Amino acid sequence: MKASGLPFGGAGKLERAVVAALLLGAAMARAQPEPPSPTEYEVKAAFLYNFTRFVEWPPEALRDPGAAFVIAIVGRDPFGVVLDETVGGKAAGGRPIEVRRVARVEEARDAQIVFVSSSERSNLAAILKALDRPGILTVGDTDGFAMRGGAINFTLQARKVRFEINRAVTGQAGLKVSSQLLKLATLVAGPRP
Repeated sequence: MKASGLPFGGAGKLERAVVAALLLGAAMARAQPEPPSPTEYEVKAAFLYNFTRFVEWPPEALRDPGAAFVIAIVGRDPFGVVLDETVGGKAAGGRPIEVRRVARVEEARDAQIVFVSSSERSNLAAILKALDRPGILTVGDTDGFAMRGGAINFTLQARKVRFEINRAVTGQAGLKVSSQLLKLATLVAGPRP
């Protein structure tokens, strides 16, 4: 009997076809492009959603049981539709999540999370002062945001999104940040604006 050189020692047409199909399938699987990495703002949107799960708000921040949990964006919106798609159909504490884009900081005072866009860098002190009240988690991605009085600041390190937490700010806002979230963060200190 002549050896075929194929696995399983079979030289039949069926065996050769099966082996060829397996090899072709393996080659095609390797040739498939990897799914694209998420963009910076897709990652930040996912973090914003997860903050709703790992931060506890004081009861006065959620008085109306029928109201939505609001994530407001102050300034130029860097997310586009990404944030809406990330939180669409999801809830926080049993409340539907609503994303609002606001032109004036006063329109964000009833939000639970306020993302302050880097476009507002020059107005940061005034914005943080206007949002200095219980139940508001301020989040930004401007250099020094948390050290200047914001609660959470997104940073980029080696092209990865990380975040800093100012525990004094979260404490003053009556927010309880889970130990799991604190383990992932860089803790910073800084004055209130």
